[in-house]
Order: sequence, then structure tokens, then C-alpha cells
Amino acid sequence: MAGFFAAASCATRLAARQPQPPHTERLLQELRQEGCCSPEFTPSPELVRRYRLHRMGRDSSYCVHGFLSVRRGAQPADFAELGVAVGTQVDSLWTVHVPVKNLPALLSTKGVKIFEVGEKVSAKGRKR
Repeated sequence: MAGFFAAASCATRLAARQPQPPHTERLLQELRQEGCCSPEFTPSPELVRRYRLHRMGRDSSYCVHGFLSVRRGAQPADFAELGVAVGTQVDSLWTVHVPVKNLPALLSTKGVKIFEVGEKVSAKGRKR
């Protein structure tokens, strides 16, 4: 699997994936515009704010959190090479943190159905 990710270009990975939910598609489009697939990628402050990106992992990569729908038999170890941190697992729906530079590669893997970017929610009418 490692050879595929190293050899395939970002454009190839983005083309070889299933369509994603609208919020995820917007993130992918903005990442593409900012050059997300280079190893030294740093998202703009606007992208960090809009998608609540945060630093995480051994290399302090910028990550996005959300929900990953996986195919039957997928295991967290299948995505460890991409730096995916798996939280709660309920059947085929997992909460995850994904390095944004690896999101296109994750979405082109066989075990992934969709990734839905997590969004901040709050109760209407309540003061914070």
C-alpha cells in the first residue's frame, strides 16, 4: 500500500475516489487550491479557522476531524500509515482525525466509503 501512496500524484488520488458529502468536497477543493499534497503543506489561517483544523500526531500535522464510513472488515491499522487517529467505532462509522495532506489518499483507499467533516454545533437560543 505504501508504494501506491508515494507513486500516485495528488491529482490522481483526488480523481480516484468516490464523491463525498458537500462540506468535504468544499474542503478538498480548497486544499487542492492551496497545494495540499506537498509534504511541507501548511494550510492558510482561513482554512484552519473554517474547518477547525488542528495540529496533531508525531509530526504535528494539521488535521481535520470528522466521521469516516468504512467497508466491512476495515480496521484502524489499515489507515495508520496515513496518520489517521481513530476514536469511537460504531459498526462501520468511526470518529477520526486525519492529516489534511493525507485526506486525498485516504479517500482513494478501498476500505473507505465516505468522510464527513465534523462541524461545530450549538443549541440555538442558548448563551455561551
